[in-house]
Amino acid sequence: MRNLQLVLMASPVIATFLSIATPSLHAQAAITASTEDNGRKVYVNDSAPAAPARKSPKYISSGLVYWSPSAHGWKNVASANIRAARSAAAEVNQSQQLSSFVRGKPFTQQEIDSAIDAAAARHNVDPSLVRAVIKVESNFNPNAVSRKGAMGLMQLMPQTARQLNVTNPFDPEQNVDAGVRHLKQLMESYGGDVKLSLAAYNAGAGAVARSGGIPRFAETRNYVNRISGLYFGGSDPGYRILGVPVRAPVRMQRDERGVLYMSNTD
Repeated sequence: MRNLQLVLMASPVIATFLSIATPSLHAQAAITASTEDNGRKVYVNDSAPAAPARKSPKYISSGLVYWSPSAHGWKNVASANIRAARSAAAEVNQSQQLSSFVRGKPFTQQEIDSAIDAAAARHNVDPSLVRAVIKVESNFNPNAVSRKGAMGLMQLMPQTARQLNVTNPFDPEQNVDAGVRHLKQLMESYGGDVKLSLAAYNAGAGAVARSGGIPRFAETRNYVNRISGLYFGGSDPGYRILGVPVRAPVRMQRDERGVLYMSNTD
């Protein structure tokens, strides 16, 4: 009984100490006192108010924020770290986009060549043009992934792959068929103009329309020149109207040993 009295006598002191010395604890667990019928005081801390909800900032200058436990509020990411933060977010987003695709299976050169020839014949596109595109896009690596998330031999973007009903863009047959279908649609849109079609394949049809021709992007112009150089042997062919060349393009094919040969004669 004496111990109980000591505890009860000390309780107001303890409660006062906790409320002053530990304000953060007091905010989470408010202590209240009540007196029972027998005169004893009872102290409880189960009536703590709910923690305030985190409110989004009314104005965010950079567009990227983080929650600061020390400041108990949202803070902008420092401008010096914006590029790194956005790059990290893009990598996370890309990994989520690629997570549903099967990647890493090895394919023989014969399987890749068969996929190219079959898709080219199916959609009436010159297989040498397809090979030139693949050489520049992925260097014939069916598991290639660009920094922007383009995938496979013909470097399909995730959105393009889904629009073309591709279930696995790392499968050569699906990837090349979808890429050739896309290229054929572009060539039909531009009257068989190979250069405009290649520019649209790289930068998008919207960029070509806004530029009224090949966009002045260094990447796109370099892309068009590299593929045109491979396909036409470095000459300036002008136009190639739906399979009919203005000048004889360079033909590319592999022998039984896998050696790639290029020729502008039949």
